[in-house]
Amino acid sequence: MDRTTSFVRNCVVVVALQLIYSMSSAQIMGSMHMSTPMNHPKSHKSKNVYLVMMDSMMVQMDKAASTTSAETDFVSQMIPHHEGAVAMAKYEIQYGKNFEMIQLAKSILTEQQSELQQMRIWLLKHSETEPSLPKGYNQEMDKTMSTMMDNMPAPDKLNDTDHAFALVMIPHHQAAVDMAKVVLKYAKDQQTIAFATQLISNEQVEIEQMIAYSK
Repeated sequence: MDRTTSFVRNCVVVVALQLIYSMSSAQIMGSMHMSTPMNHPKSHKSKNVYLVMMDSMMVQMDKAASTTSAETDFVSQMIPHHEGAVAMAKYEIQYGKNFEMIQLAKSILTEQQSELQQMRIWLLKHSETEPSLPKGYNQEMDKTMSTMMDNMPAPDKLNDTDHAFALVMIPHHQAAVDMAKVVLKYAKDQQTIAFATQLISNEQVEIEQMIAYSK
């Protein structure tokens, strides 16, 4: 092989390597650019972070597996609903400034994480026993969700992290209370009845605290 051919071939290899490196770098930078907004909720400029979390929660609730008993449906829907509350409580704890709201968020976090564990264990132990959901159940549950979303505060009222937490969590918690009241009308499982009854009691107290703060 003469020197000219060798030189040309070496040049081709160098150019090819540079091209591959450039493409890889662009892909990496593009990936970093796309993932960065997900790393920090505050980077979402167009919508309040709590409302973004609510949207995500609704998507997860829509994905919940279809069921044939009121009890299983209630638990399957309440799990992502609680996960939404956990996400919002964590954000308030990290970025809130009001001591009262931060303490309430810590209480909600502890309570709902415990209830999430209870519900997941319940689902593992119970299988479907009914041929279909009770008549009227779906309509009543759908109403709890539409009422929740209708009562969400307007974005221009959510400029302060602490007040935003309270204003968004009030309809969120009220929806959980309403869902629990619906399942109590149809449930036969005593564990579910006890759980729903306790949930109503706990969340009504927290709703009152948030209403008092938001005034």
